[in-house]
Amino acid sequence: MSDKTNLPAIRQQVTELVLAGSTKHAEEAISETAEKFGDLAVVEVLNTLEPHVASLHLSSFDGGKLSLATMLIPPKAWAESLAYFAATWDEDWIEDEPEVLSESLFAHIHGVVFSTDDEERRAELLNAALATDWGTTAFAVLFSTAAEEIIEIANDIHNLGAHRSGQTTSDHDVIPLVLEIARTNEEAWDRVLFEIFPDWKPGENELHAGSDDHDSGDDHDDDEDREHEYAMGRTTKELLLRLRKQVPSKAASTTKAGGRPSLGEDIFS
Repeated sequence: MSDKTNLPAIRQQVTELVLAGSTKHAEEAISETAEKFGDLAVVEVLNTLEPHVASLHLSSFDGGKLSLATMLIPPKAWAESLAYFAATWDEDWIEDEPEVLSESLFAHIHGVVFSTDDEERRAELLNAALATDWGTTAFAVLFSTAAEEIIEIANDIHNLGAHRSGQTTSDHDVIPLVLEIARTNEEAWDRVLFEIFPDWKPGENELHAGSDDHDSGDDHDDDEDREHEYAMGRTTKELLLRLRKQVPSKAASTTKAGGRPSLGEDIFS
């Protein structure tokens, strides 16, 4: 890039467009930046966006929508933005539509991680996200939707080791993410696993999928007995609530008065 003095103006333009709800125009500004100054300029702009702004923009795209921001955002910047993904959720929404929210989260994470065939970048994205508490919880949400498959893989890894196991015949959508993490980052795999099954003691109890359906009466005593035999998993709904509570207290800025800014050529001059 010949003149980096343009970057602050471009970043401000993108920020204002995103906060105004015009992610389409923000993406156009990012694409124009790439055309004029190259992909590295876009990387620099994305790297300096406030995390909540980056999250708002990226959450508008998934695997079905092409986004230059999705393909170029630096791993650390994406990991930081992931903290704000659940900012718009409330408890009623989580209670009523956990499947919708988990599917939205999956589309976002899958869209970013698999936006490239570059295995090194995929590993960097996963490692950056899973180095954070909220990233670990976000992946735990996804994995909880395939609890039985996760248990199968976890037991296999515990018995044989990650390099000799991690096989499954399941075609569940989250499995490629599961296997990639299990085979490449053992520490991250353990963090996600214990986020889902906090009471698991390998060799002492067995993993068991949690359920949002709770019976009353005589079944209560049976549940207490099973706690000693099984490590009950957190449900998708419980993990969604945990992710929502991890959203930083900083709220996204409101749009400034004066309406949506136009895509004037002055920011590129």
